[in-house]
Amino acid sequence: MVAKYFVAVRPQTNENHAVHKEGCPFLPDDEKRIYLGVFSSGQDAVVESQRHFIKTKGCLFCSKEHKASEETPSQSEWANKDSIPSKLRIAISYHQSLLCCLN
Repeated sequence: MVAKYFVAVRPQTNENHAVHKEGCPFLPDDEKRIYLGVFSSGQDAVVESQRHFIKTKGCLFCSKEHKASEETPSQSEWANKDSIPSKLRIAISYHQSLLCCLN
């Protein structure tokens, strides 16, 4: 299925410009986006958007169909319970703790 895609002019907090499909509730206003064209997949639109901005990614909301198939582990991966750590080790930096204090 083909759809119209746009890239946001303003980057997100992670410095990536989001690529949105037409009809996405997070699609920026007309003056804050660039029309990329009609594509059959979000991946093709992201490649096209890199002509405008180096750091681009698909919108997490409107490209969730692609993300779900890409990131969802299979049942065989979940069957191996030894791969799940019993304790998570999270390193906290000075900057992270400072950010927590400011919030």
